[in-house]
This record gives sequence, C-alpha cells and structure tokens, in this order.
Amino acid sequence: MNQKDAFLNRKQHKNNSKDDFRTPEYLWDFINNTFHIEYDAACEKGINNLAPSLRLEDDWPSNSTIYSNPPYDKESIIKYVHKGWRHTFNHGTHIMLLPNKLCQVFMSDLIVEFDHIIYLHGRVNFEGPNSVKGGASMNGSIIVIQSHLDYSNFPNSYKLSDLKRWYSWKLNAENVKLFLQL
Repeated sequence: MNQKDAFLNRKQHKNNSKDDFRTPEYLWDFINNTFHIEYDAACEKGINNLAPSLRLEDDWPSNSTIYSNPPYDKESIIKYVHKGWRHTFNHGTHIMLLPNKLCQVFMSDLIVEFDHIIYLHGRVNFEGPNSVKGGASMNGSIIVIQSHLDYSNFPNSYKLSDLKRWYSWKLNAENVKLFLQL
C-alpha cells in the first residue's frame, strides 16, 4: 500500500487501535541530542524504550528530562500532558511527540500547560510492528516542551526532511569519512 492509499484508508487500517508506533531513529536522535533525555515514559520496557523506561503511573524523578510519544488518542494525550505539567513543579522537563490537533477543543484546553511548541513540517513515518510502508500518519506532529526552564528563544519549527538528513548522516559511511577529514 502506498502512502496516499494508506492515508485515504486510515480509518479502516487494522492497526488503528494499536499503540506501538515508535519514534523514528532520526527524530529520536534530534530530540535526545537537543534535550538530553533521561527517561522514556510511553514505552514497554525492553520492547520499544529509547531510554530507561518509566510508566505514566510511576513517580517521575525530580529534576529529570522525560520523553514520551504517547498513544494518539484523546484520553492518553490528556493524561500525559497533565503528568508532564505536574512534573515541571519538581523542576523537571517533559518532551512529548504529539499529533498536531491544536484546532481540536481538548488540545486548545491543554495548550496552557505547554511552555513551547515545535511544529514539524511533514508527517512522521512511525516505525514498529504496526506501521505501514510509506506511513499512515493521519496528522502532522508537534513536539511539546513542558519545563521550568525558558525555551522562548528555541526554534518554533523544523522540516522533518531536514531532521532526517541531519540526523541520518551518521548511518552513511561516506559522510563519516568526510567528517573525519575535516
């Protein structure tokens, strides 16, 4: 199935109700290199965690930086946003990869708990056992920062194609050779 067909048939997709859609490596590399993630809070330990795993139900350590790519349903998003907001009161930072549903009422109610939003231009092709070749993201994505720190001077947007190019270079042996010659 190509990307266009996957998008048009998204409501019939057999994996729509599944939660294991993983952050692509290039996007994780960008997020981790930028924010220095200590914990992954929306993962299954030993299966798809990108950093030491935490659960939503766990006590999140003070002064820590936590990443989550929660399930994209309304209830899960609300739970993770509220948990991240409470985490900032313990001098923590919460970085979330969320669908760009800012025009929906529930997201507009949550926006007061966001300290900064980074718009990702393009659609994320998630990885994992439930992904479809070519991707089937129904929405664009945003990175939401919840933090006691000031991110007001941080960039507001990135093109996914640029992030892919910047953070995939390490996989290309020729680029590594060129880099080592500098």
